[in-house]
Amino acid sequence: MKRADPFAPLAPLLASARTTPLHPLLFLTGDDDWIVAEGARRVAAAFREAFREGEVTAYEATGEGVKEAVADAATIALFATNRLVVLEATELFRGKSLTAEELDALLDEAEEAGDDARLVARLARKASAFAAAVGVTVGDDPEEAARRIAGRVKRADRAGALAALLASVPRSEGGAETALDALLDFAQRAGASDNVLLVHAVSPDAKHRATQSLKRAARAADLSVPDEAARRERLAALGLERAIERKILIEPEVFDLLSGRGRLFARPFLSDLDRLIDAAAGPRVTAEEAARQIADESKEYGSDFVEAVAQRDLFQALRLLAKLLSGATFTAFRPWGEREDAPSAKKGPRGEAAFFPLLGLLAAELRRMLALRAALEERAVPPAVGRRTDYRGFVDRVLPALKAPREGLPPFSLEAHPFVLHKAYLAALGWTTEDLRRALMGLSAIDRGVKSGAGTGPELLEAWLLSRLPAAPVRAVASGRAG
Repeated sequence: MKRADPFAPLAPLLASARTTPLHPLLFLTGDDDWIVAEGARRVAAAFREAFREGEVTAYEATGEGVKEAVADAATIALFATNRLVVLEATELFRGKSLTAEELDALLDEAEEAGDDARLVARLARKASAFAAAVGVTVGDDPEEAARRIAGRVKRADRAGALAALLASVPRSEGGAETALDALLDFAQRAGASDNVLLVHAVSPDAKHRATQSLKRAARAADLSVPDEAARRERLAALGLERAIERKILIEPEVFDLLSGRGRLFARPFLSDLDRLIDAAAGPRVTAEEAARQIADESKEYGSDFVEAVAQRDLFQALRLLAKLLSGATFTAFRPWGEREDAPSAKKGPRGEAAFFPLLGLLAAELRRMLALRAALEERAVPPAVGRRTDYRGFVDRVLPALKAPREGLPPFSLEAHPFVLHKAYLAALGWTTEDLRRALMGLSAIDRGVKSGAGTGPELLEAWLLSRLPAAPVRAVASGRAG
């Protein structure tokens, strides 16, 4: 059955990106981050197809990003016939509100960033945008500003972390209001030329002055849908497109099963679908396989515990550890949707018999994460880029680059299923190399402690979790299933 194209509203922008002189400003919005990013990618692809000698540059609307994007769009390219400048500007179009969840997500990501100076700087600028959105001036007193912001969303206990983030904003950079002024000034002054600025944002505040100004000045497209039924229909259309791309038949009921779980955003839906496609035994994905995958995810496996540790989710790790060690049987790996007549790898009965299999699974995953983290640092891939890498991007671009040998250096050993590597890759971004080295040393000490009688396995492993994981946020970072 033919389904409505969720990208049909892009047509005016695609046409504009192919026609000279170029309209100076395009404005793309939507209610799903993957949909909006894909829409921006399609506009860029249309531009590249039309202008083989053209240039595409991309910026985020934090700090100097808007200033540089506007300067690019207003400047003649020296080595290109035409120029498309892409500006991700979601934070500029926020309303005068902030939720506790948004603040928690920002501060958790800042904690996960560790020593990554570039990522910390980007998050600091995002914190500054939050302050501007709620009308709080940071000035020379970030502690007072943080106290006021955190107090508004009942997160006073996190004011110190927010103050540290606000204090790290480079003083040479303008705030969100300055960035908005620069963007709106460009929108008012720019005329048709060889360049075009594409601004895209997720769920911008319709009443925001910048949203209204850009919709008047730009050629605009909105990829939002009105209700839950339309979201399900959109996911089914994306699934059909993915089936054609991957050259596989997918039963329509599969889309209903995956979207029926309440996860109505494109990124997790497509990640689940990719998992099913990769696990399919033949050229068809059946509803039975989708139902089995969903049912399997309601069970708990040794790999669930390992994933919770890898994501530094202390509470989930402790809960799973207690449940796995008290169960009647222990199953190591989640089957991920493939056909199986029986659970995989039962390693032992109830109690401590499951301890050593769990410890082995955890050590193997941490070693895998260490190898990926080392490869990441060796190739100088910015973690901010890695955090936005979905499964297909990882398999098609990142993994081959990490495995590629470099002159004078031995290749990294990264042998595992791509889904396993992708999950470990995303988890490794929340650890430093030293963190992982110490974690492996800690597991070795647990092994020696059990064998020497220093304590029982569950006691030593629980003590290790309590001493190691609180240093990082308990909220889990994005898993491989999030795409």
